[in-house]
Amino acid sequence: MNPKRIISIHSFFAALILGGLALLHLDAFAHGEKEKEADEPSPPALNYIKEKGVNGRDGYNYKHVAKEPYESPKQVPKEPYKPAVKEEKKEEKGEKKEEKKEEKKEEKKEGKKEEGKKEEGKKEEKKEEKKGEKKSEGKHGEGEKEPPKPTKSTLFDPSMIKLDSTNHPFTKLQRSTDVADYYMCKDTVNDGFRQQVLAEMNTFADQMELPRAQEIPCMVKVAKPNTKFPNAVFIEFYTDEEAAIRCMKYANCGSTRLVMLYPKDKTGIKSKEIYRSYVITDEKKYRRGSFCVSPNGQMLAERNCYVALNPDWLFN
Repeated sequence: MNPKRIISIHSFFAALILGGLALLHLDAFAHGEKEKEADEPSPPALNYIKEKGVNGRDGYNYKHVAKEPYESPKQVPKEPYKPAVKEEKKEEKGEKKEEKKEEKKEEKKEGKKEEGKKEEGKKEEKKEEKKGEKKSEGKHGEGEKEPPKPTKSTLFDPSMIKLDSTNHPFTKLQRSTDVADYYMCKDTVNDGFRQQVLAEMNTFADQMELPRAQEIPCMVKVAKPNTKFPNAVFIEFYTDEEAAIRCMKYANCGSTRLVMLYPKDKTGIKSKEIYRSYVITDEKKYRRGSFCVSPNGQMLAERNCYVALNPDWLFN
């Protein structure tokens, strides 16, 4: 047989097989597309507005689509409250906690009893010590108790100003800053002494042609230990309420009306006489004056009392 004919027969059969396969593939593809079309939901029908519409170039008539009606959400009724069911395990835990609490209470009671016994023993020891001290005291007062600490100031006369042993007023603290503590003059400074100080202060203000100090408010100022005059006692007046607020609240004392009470004897044993050292300023007029007055009301110098009483202070 001719080889050329054999080759043509083979190619013919191969073409038939390929054609059959192609037909099968097309049939399966078409069948799959039909299934997909059947599975996909049909698009929703559009609700057009009743109008003439606009004719387009492609021949279609275009109209507006109506919006779907909006329904307000409905209120769903609340479910009734159902109390949680307690488990048996929780009850067991609660019982165990109560048992532990009772055990702790019993331990505390026992500890308190032991402490009470110890305290009783200490009290008995103290009583015995006191008895021994009384026996050891001699006829001439040997082993006498120390005198009680004074509750009043040893430096200042209470007829002028009432201060405690730390040279602070007995009244309530009104304001405290980094520099000083402030107290009201009422129930602390004697009325006569306060009027005397105010009169002297306004005399010096008149000499300097500055505003006079007002009678109210009147504050007792005690300097803090870290200041220039630690624990010094002052009586402070103000030209008006606004100046008082600026000075006490913001430490802006532009118009100072101040007197420092300077004890003559720093121990307070020999004398309780007090020198009065005045300071008067006005920041607007750039004026500052210092005056020292003796306990008898005599004008000593136009300077601080410490400088007036210690002329060689620069060499100390």
